[in-house]
Amino acid sequence: MANARIIKRRVNSVQNIAKITNAMQLVSASKTKYSQKMAINSLPYMQSLLDSLETVANFIDPKLHPFLNKNRSGDDLMIVLSTNKGLCGSLNTNLFKQLLIWVKDRPNAQFIAVGQKAVNFLRTRGFNLVAQFTDWPEKTKLIDVLPLLDLLTKKYLSGEIGRVDVLFTDFVNVLKQRSLIFNLLPLNDSNIQELELKYENKLNKSNDQTTKVKPRANYLLEPSSSELLDFLLNYYLELSFYHLVLESLASEHSARMIAMKSASDNAKDLVEVLKLDFNKSRQTMITNELLDISSAKMR
Repeated sequence: MANARIIKRRVNSVQNIAKITNAMQLVSASKTKYSQKMAINSLPYMQSLLDSLETVANFIDPKLHPFLNKNRSGDDLMIVLSTNKGLCGSLNTNLFKQLLIWVKDRPNAQFIAVGQKAVNFLRTRGFNLVAQFTDWPEKTKLIDVLPLLDLLTKKYLSGEIGRVDVLFTDFVNVLKQRSLIFNLLPLNDSNIQELELKYENKLNKSNDQTTKVKPRANYLLEPSSSELLDFLLNYYLELSFYHLVLESLASEHSARMIAMKSASDNAKDLVEVLKLDFNKSRQTMITNELLDISSAKMR
């Protein structure tokens, strides 16, 4: 009898857990939809910005701007975009595997952590953590990332760091996310073309009818081309990093939704197993009582 009671308690506990995980799945599904929409809506604007940037760059020597200077001294810096909370499957684990590969050839690298999971990992490993950001809202806006970019720009322009990479989770689809490293600074043709190709592919997948505007041959630039290039490069830095943050948020909520769905399904399967054990226990108990009654009558 005691065994049946224990099994009954376990059934109730697992059913309550299933209700919680199912609710978390629905919440994550809603957040995934919002984050994905925000990331997709920023793509046409980013494409137009890249077109303007390429056009203005034709009127000035790229070596004159520090953001475009490839020959720089200073340490490498990695910005790690992780989650604040767990329950999102192997998302952070895959992220940190990429980080360990990257840091092998960079013993003096500096790190900026976004998310509590990245802070804990970097501190545990003893890496050079120069800044941490764990209080960004779930619906992160461009203004929320500006303090990080201000710190980054000061370090870069002072010559303290010579290269900036961003480790983030790219949102491929609801079922697939992948850890990627994107070279944020210095800017060059390869990473700009990588962004353009990435945006074009995602726009096509979202069935967006926006077409890329080709730059015209002749322009009159006001103010000077150097001032305009400086403005566009700073704006590009802000928007490109913000888009990586949106990709990471969409990946986080999607991974948590899948993890909670898997937990709910496993809980339902466990309930069925426990109910079967409960019924067997009851059958055994009833059989023993019938045997006792039969034995008493025979006496």
